[in-house]
Amino acid sequence: MKLSNVIISIALVASTAAGCKKDFLDREITTQYNEDEVFVNYDRMSKTGLGVYSSMLNRFGFNRISNAMLASACDEADHANPLSSVHLFNVGVWNASTNPEDCWSGFYEGIRRANLFLENSADYKNILFRDTILPANKTQYQTQVRDIEWMRAEARLLRAFYHFELMKRYGGVAIMDKVIDDEEILKNIKRQSSDSCVSFIANECDAVAPLLKDTWVGFDGDKWRGRLTQGTALALKSRVLLYGASPLNNPSNDLDKWQKAATAANDLIALSRYSLFNDYSGLFKLGNGADGNAEVIFAIQGWNRNDYEIANYPIGYDKGGQNSTSPTQNLVDAYEMKSTGRPITDKVSKYDPTNPYNDRDPRLAASVLLNNTTFKGRKVECWVGGLDGLGKTRATTTGYYIRKYENENLNLVNNESSVHAWILFRYAEVLLNYAEAMNEANGPEVRKGNVMTAKAAVDLVRQRAGMPVLPAGVSQDALRERIRNERRVELAFEEHRFFDVRRWKIAEQTENAPIMAMRIIKNGDGSFNYTVVKAEDRVFYANKMYLYPIPEAEVLKGAITQNPNW
Repeated sequence: MKLSNVIISIALVASTAAGCKKDFLDREITTQYNEDEVFVNYDRMSKTGLGVYSSMLNRFGFNRISNAMLASACDEADHANPLSSVHLFNVGVWNASTNPEDCWSGFYEGIRRANLFLENSADYKNILFRDTILPANKTQYQTQVRDIEWMRAEARLLRAFYHFELMKRYGGVAIMDKVIDDEEILKNIKRQSSDSCVSFIANECDAVAPLLKDTWVGFDGDKWRGRLTQGTALALKSRVLLYGASPLNNPSNDLDKWQKAATAANDLIALSRYSLFNDYSGLFKLGNGADGNAEVIFAIQGWNRNDYEIANYPIGYDKGGQNSTSPTQNLVDAYEMKSTGRPITDKVSKYDPTNPYNDRDPRLAASVLLNNTTFKGRKVECWVGGLDGLGKTRATTTGYYIRKYENENLNLVNNESSVHAWILFRYAEVLLNYAEAMNEANGPEVRKGNVMTAKAAVDLVRQRAGMPVLPAGVSQDALRERIRNERRVELAFEEHRFFDVRRWKIAEQTENAPIMAMRIIKNGDGSFNYTVVKAEDRVFYANKMYLYPIPEAEVLKGAITQNPNW
């Protein structure tokens, strides 16, 4: 049984404390067993351990915010369905009661599940011994002990990961490393600083990394798919320290924080366990094969589905375009010229606005479905009046459709489906984490005993995409901008950009800039006229929107302070 199916089947078992109260950080979880009925044997205990993963489901990835992607809440995309709640982000009317992505209770539920499992399985060796007391079961006992030891390490790492997901949205949060059922204690639990949260998460990564398995590939069947590994612990540490060093959480620009972030990424790179996949486009169509791919550090394993294609196929295809994620011209313009390796705004870039998609970074065509390119056996008609063009109900609002993750070979009329995996950590991100931290701490071309320079790490990512390396002698400021742009195009639609512009404290520029579109007119001779036009204005209030508001119901209880100006 695949892990995703295991998670779904045991979600009701995942948290088991009798008397579980509806209170801050302590949501009620329905179960089919009492606590003393769960931690009595290997089968129930292991299912409860795996249940800690369940808080990941539906909190990342495809069409998860009112049928929209998080990309549509930043300058990556626009969502064609005007009724989606994702638009609340863009018009600035979301608040502590109407947050389209309120993750507070969900991630704290996952933290509680982890704590319940860790505390109630602490005596697992004796529990398992009683369960396998016959001498003939000695080998079985040893195997079960090994399995629970791995699950306990995974639960600790998941707990750290859920704390990180809270911190990156809400800032410093309450650290919950044990089960608390006393209402008076819960009422007085305070938020910790972002620095304290970063330290807790990074220390947990250090503690559990040696206890985790290095890989699950080829190990004992499908039930081990999609499990955390040593590499995941190092990747999470790299990410959390990068966030901790960034301007949002490091206003004094403490270079020691940048150095620690660089060292964490360096440690993972130095393992030589991961590498860049040779097919950027194919990387996002791996399905369950994600587990065996050298670039994938951790992915939420998928199941057969076609809702993503139904939502995002161009509107003119059979059963296509029901909710449409429309990439913005803002994003398209970020892809550089392939031959020169320069931005399209550079005087020597050789960009031709009458043929705007010619000679562009190959990642553009891999991520964005462009006008007049072949898709499912015909040319995409994004031009005004075309089968997929502006003006049709649920059609693109920008002149573009998303291509990343899509399986264009599905026949949706026949309800065909395929497996989709959501990659949470991959090697290219770690290289870019390293490049950013190294550049801030040491400059572009100082190696300082590490595996490579900041520039060299960026160049690896660019070369995999078929792009030229950056010029020698690039300045620290110039490399910072190139790294930020590299993250924008390499990690497009992977839920990084929304948070990157916030941690860099540049969202008041990027999110208040108009969303631009491409208006395309088809001429009688078959050629096209391309005109960049404004699609919409957006609103970002810099005095408060860098952090999410704490849910109003939690603040009213009195212990948790609200974020500024909410």
